Amino acid sequence: MEPLVLRSAALAVGAVAGLGAMELAVRVPVRLGLASRRRPGLVVVVVACALGIAQVLAGVDGTLFDVVFPLVVHTALVAVVVAAAAIDLDHLVLPNELTFGGALLALVTSPLRAVGLPNAASGAVLGLALTIAPFLLYRRLRGRSGMGLGDAKLAVLAGAWLGAEGVVFVVFLGAIQSVLGGIALRASGRAYPIPASVVAEITDLRARAAKGDPAAAEELADDPMSIDAKDGLLSSRLPLGPFLALACIEVLFLRRWLVEHVLGWLTR
Repeated sequence: MEPLVLRSAALAVGAVAGLGAMELAVRVPVRLGLASRRRPGLVVVVVACALGIAQVLAGVDGTLFDVVFPLVVHTALVAVVVAAAAIDLDHLVLPNELTFGGALLALVTSPLRAVGLPNAASGAVLGLALTIAPFLLYRRLRGRSGMGLGDAKLAVLAGAWLGAEGVVFVVFLGAIQSVLGGIALRASGRAYPIPASVVAEITDLRARAAKGDPAAAEELADDPMSIDAKDGLLSSRLPLGPFLALACIEVLFLRRWLVEHVLGWLTR
């Protein structure tokens, strides 16, 4: 396919997917009873990623289908993780519609993508293992959750999308970038404000717990946000979802280099 034609196709696909991401970021929270707002910037991000995907696919030697199909699938999955990141920033929620829906799309399309079904399936399982194990360990040691299960579901999506090798880098890069983001906030004297929806939920749990509701008391004791919610700020903690979403996009473009050079060096 001619580069100009491919870029034009990417622009069209990216625009449609970007508008879809913006709508998902608006409609999914509303369905969950949460406030939402439109972010035109999501469209710009997805379009830019689609053009980048087209640039990578320009070197593919194959049929029209071999180029257009992965362009559409990768761009759609970028739209899903970008919408999920926006919702997580606003509400500390990663909806199942996006995490499990994206994972299903990645798995169904994997036989027709370079990753293949066996690698996509093993990647989904590995993504769950890499995130659920620290979740359980932290809970055992500290007596409360240190992350949300939505992050584990997003890692499942990453594994189904980018394969077993890819999800290792997604989880590692997501965690490192989250820590660096927290350090940068602390160094700048700023803090991440807890979303109003989370503050309202914790306030309701506290009221119910004060009235003797054991389920509310148990949920409150397990919620890592309940301590910081007193001040309305997270001093250093940040939602992990946006950093995992960013890592998905990074690994999408750098997967081959990471596997050949970084993973190859580590396994020598």
